[in-house]
Amino acid sequence: MRTCRLSLYLIGAVLALPSAVLAASVAPAPAGPTLRQAVESAWQRAPAARTLEARQDEVSAGRANARSWLATSPTLGLSQRADRGASERDQRESEISVSSSIWLPGQKSARETLAARSTDEVTAHLGATRLAVAGMVRNRMWEAAAARVRLEEKQDHLHHLEGLSDEVRRRVKAGDLARSDGLLAQQEVLAARIEVSNARTGASEVLARYRVATGLSALPALEPEPLHHTATPIDTRLAAAQASEERARAALRLAAANRSAPPTIALSVRREDERLLREPVNSIGVSLQIPIGTAARNRTVEAQARTVIATAAAEAAEVQANAEADIEIAKERLANVRAALDTALERAAALHEHTALFEKAFRVGERGLAELLRSRALTHEADVAVAQQKVALGHAHAQLNQALGILP
Repeated sequence: MRTCRLSLYLIGAVLALPSAVLAASVAPAPAGPTLRQAVESAWQRAPAARTLEARQDEVSAGRANARSWLATSPTLGLSQRADRGASERDQRESEISVSSSIWLPGQKSARETLAARSTDEVTAHLGATRLAVAGMVRNRMWEAAAARVRLEEKQDHLHHLEGLSDEVRRRVKAGDLARSDGLLAQQEVLAARIEVSNARTGASEVLARYRVATGLSALPALEPEPLHHTATPIDTRLAAAQASEERARAALRLAAANRSAPPTIALSVRREDERLLREPVNSIGVSLQIPIGTAARNRTVEAQARTVIATAAAEAAEVQANAEADIEIAKERLANVRAALDTALERAAALHEHTALFEKAFRVGERGLAELLRSRALTHEADVAVAQQKVALGHAHAQLNQALGILP
């Protein structure tokens, strides 16, 4: 009975084995990260992002502080005086006071404007920094793709030369070719192996830079990004430069409003006790101190603010000019790459037809082996050129979106 049961188990396992193997063979491979995920991963590792996020907390605290009318923390004062001489009045005074500096309406408004402009500046720089991180990831990704195509090209070329070297070796042994031809073919194979090693090293270096930037080992799908032909009215880099200029102008207005220190107001309660009086006397006092400001008080601060404004305005103009130039260059590069890809496809199609004709002629003895191998080598080079131009097209798409300020 146990033997029969064991046999049934074995038969079931044998019948289930092909299904398991088939399921394993058709199981989908794990998908790599998307470009957006790679950019987000790089953003989480970017030191500049951490600095700007910390500045967000800083400007939020400054904006909350700017809403307060108090220029300084309130001060509590206690005083007491007593008549300890020979006088019969036996006079005593006790006083409690609270004082603080109060912002004038123009000063408070200027502080709130500066806090708002500081928030806008940090937000704009966050967008510009994220765009820069996206550009870095785009470049790293397509550099890795180009290095991968270059490595595949070198490996295919080596495989071709090894096949040619084997053919030459057989013909040398048969006496059809000289020994020098065999040595030349061997030298070409060794040189191709060196090129494969160099290409493999270059691909590893590029992939390592991508891994350091993003923390990911797999590349996104190497497909051209969808193009957005309508750019945003203001590029994120230009918005960041303009936000810095606006903040500098707000700082200048605050410096002009603070030519005098804020006034100080105090509220006091006094109690007077005297032997000749039946009841103590209580009184309330209010005092106001208004400093007299001069233009020389903040002259240095205002001059520094004007310098910052001039610098920010010049940087904004430069960013705008560079952004327009980058868009034009990216569009021209994309057009050139598309034309080169069309030419490469046309050349590859012609060479494939050429090789097919040579193969037919070789089978009937009308063409020699060397001519056929040469035709195959040219066809391989044409296919490699098509692959390289496809990578260049994907990179050109990414560069145009980057120039337009479009995030993945």
